[in-house]
Amino acid sequence: MKSNSTTWAACIVYYQDEHSLRNLVQNLDEQNLKPSAVFIADNNSDYDITLSNYSFPIEIVKLSANRGFAAGANVAIRKAIDENFENFVLLSQDVILEKDSTEKLLSKLNASKSLVFPTMIDRTKNKVFSKGGTINIFSGAINLSVDKVPSSPDWADGSCLVFTKDLYISVGGFNENYFMYFEDVDFCCRAKRLGFKLIHVETLASQTPRGPIPSLRSRNSVILARRNGPIIFKFSITLRNIFGALKLFFKLRFIESLNRFNGVIQGWSAKID
Repeated sequence: MKSNSTTWAACIVYYQDEHSLRNLVQNLDEQNLKPSAVFIADNNSDYDITLSNYSFPIEIVKLSANRGFAAGANVAIRKAIDENFENFVLLSQDVILEKDSTEKLLSKLNASKSLVFPTMIDRTKNKVFSKGGTINIFSGAINLSVDKVPSSPDWADGSCLVFTKDLYISVGGFNENYFMYFEDVDFCCRAKRLGFKLIHVETLASQTPRGPIPSLRSRNSVILARRNGPIIFKFSITLRNIFGALKLFFKLRFIESLNRFNGVIQGWSAKID
């Protein structure tokens, strides 16, 4: 079984950005601890991509439709499981790691068997945007810490997450109802409820993050609360989104306001499992 700390699979979710993907794969090939294989889920990009001449095998699975980040992650990880891998680094296509990042991340994973994550940097601003996230069930705030690592993180950004097959199967994979945004929060919340810890590693991964679409943010935050929170969290999330929509309305940003209202309605009407 491919379970020791020096054997791991990179699982990448890809869509329409060949330049970033090639940079990431090259970056993986320059790591002190290289992946033993790379599995890429292509969310039905307009054109096919071929990757060769690397020190590890690469398998690209093209989906028949753009099913979002969660579905792409599940496809790539399950392919890795089929090949008997047990340690995974999940990556967005635009992530770049320090050369010793995977060595540090896999070492911590081997010691903890929990969810491991790095500090995330916004390359466009050269600023930290994540050292782990917290959830306040009373205010409905779901935030990433930029200054210091939370004492007990509730979630970490899904652009670079490291975990084992056992954790992934225990959690049940990424919930595909989200399409994108908050699937990482949901995954981490479920892992934490099962007794897994979230552990930060002092290494840097950079990305070019984009803010969530307001309607999807509202919809998915409501779904998150319905799936993971007590009644107070469901109430606080709903109220927070309604206040956000009203704030946009009074700023005369009527379309954005309507989209956030619609997101709340969609979040409450969506099926959850």
